[in-house]
Amino acid sequence: MDSKKLLKKIKFILCSLIVICFSPLIPRELAFITNQESNMLDVIDLTIQEKIKEIELGKKPAAIFIDSDSRKIFVSNPDSNNISVIDLYDDSHFFVEAGNSPLGISFDSSKNNIFVSNWYDGVISVIDLVTKKKKYEIKVGQSPAGIYFDKKNQKLYVANRESNNISVINTENFEVLKYLNVEDSPFGVYSEDYLDYIVVTNVQSSSVSIIEKKSFNLLKNIKVGKWPYSVVHNKKNNYLYITNQRDDSISIINMDKKENVKTLVDVCEYPEGIDISYTQNLIVVACWFEDNIILINLNDFSVKKKIETSGGPRAFGKFIVEK
Repeated sequence: MDSKKLLKKIKFILCSLIVICFSPLIPRELAFITNQESNMLDVIDLTIQEKIKEIELGKKPAAIFIDSDSRKIFVSNPDSNNISVIDLYDDSHFFVEAGNSPLGISFDSSKNNIFVSNWYDGVISVIDLVTKKKKYEIKVGQSPAGIYFDKKNQKLYVANRESNNISVINTENFEVLKYLNVEDSPFGVYSEDYLDYIVVTNVQSSSVSIIEKKSFNLLKNIKVGKWPYSVVHNKKNNYLYITNQRDDSISIINMDKKENVKTLVDVCEYPEGIDISYTQNLIVVACWFEDNIILINLNDFSVKKKIETSGGPRAFGKFIVEK
């Protein structure tokens, strides 16, 4: 092992020891990054801006969902046809079978239901976390990808990439209520509990669709960069930030006006997952082709730091949690 690699390894171990020894004394905000090439979940401490841990997952991990109520992390592993479930209380980790090529993932803590989109089968699998068995299978469109569970209204929104629509599912009886037409190749579905709309990333039309939750009405299609992937909302100024894979950029939408007002260019190569740390005043972006995450100042958009990941970071979903 050369001296550079040795120093890097020592630094990694020391950072881990610092966090373990002093975690009761300092607030920690952690980013959990799925890596498709290394099959690892990288744990980044945003307080010290260092990677502190790697957790081995299934094959080709992609999407992530963190449940704040149960303090559990759910990760889809498409190539091993299962889900990783990690408990933040005791650091336990187990696998649940999840059908053929699970991709998008969410969780209803009130009923212990895991929702997973099965890409090749065109279905949503509903899995009981307690029994670890599939309860229901719901037929949706072709190539379902991103999903969003609206726990307030008990609705599940599913992006059907090859059908160019969104399935709306009533999670009380697991029936499809409606199909909502959007633009070409919808992939990601994003919202927050406090928002009254969902945002859909339409990959091949380079746009996002804004859909009202209550009425299911399409409010507007807004042009962004090439191949939009993930979305996050800044609750401080009511702006959306969208990663554009093939533009290496981030589009910024003013939701008061519902207009694309700015583009951050040359952010990194193939930006994918995106999330916000208000505590650290950062936008965190996973850069798939660079094998790193970048930390961007939330106010002036300057790049504060790049942190190397274990390989192929995707982080499809909200991935930051305070611990």
